[in-house]
Amino acid sequence: MPYITLNLVFIGMILLGLYIVIDIIRQKNRNIIKRLVFYSFLFYSIVVIELTTGGITIPPTDNPLFRWQLIPFHFIYDWFSFDRGSWFFWNAVKLSFFNFILLFPLGVYLSILYKVKKIKKAALIVFLTSLTIEAYQFVLGYFGFVFARTINIDDLILNTFGGTLGFITFEWIRKKIANKKFNS
Repeated sequence: MPYITLNLVFIGMILLGLYIVIDIIRQKNRNIIKRLVFYSFLFYSIVVIELTTGGITIPPTDNPLFRWQLIPFHFIYDWFSFDRGSWFFWNAVKLSFFNFILLFPLGVYLSILYKVKKIKKAALIVFLTSLTIEAYQFVLGYFGFVFARTINIDDLILNTFGGTLGFITFEWIRKKIANKKFNS
């Protein structure tokens, strides 16, 4: 039976476009900058869902495949177990980097949109977001709606570190700008 993989960015953009039109019509007087930042957050969320699922497969596949990687910091072992110039080495580095930057913007959005002020709270929210991603990958994979995904503890570590660093970086920049304005 042929499978169709639904591109969630395309579907999400249609829904986001409808939401934006309705939002603009209903709340004409709301701050446009805040709205644009919120719309960009929604777009970012759609892209994260697409990147972490690879799209939804219709009909579901008959033979879901699961792999578990529950050893913390196994990605470091991957880096050192492959020849430095090989495709496998660079793929391991690339995947680690992408997992690190995946939730970096979330840390920024937590500061801008949701006014989170404490690093611990930001780290917890980023961790729970990463855990949610791993959970929906597992559930959708189990029922055959996404192709084989690996449940990976390193994803939680790298996502959490990246998102928390995004929060810290933005807060540091915000304080630098505030100090310059205050001292000017």
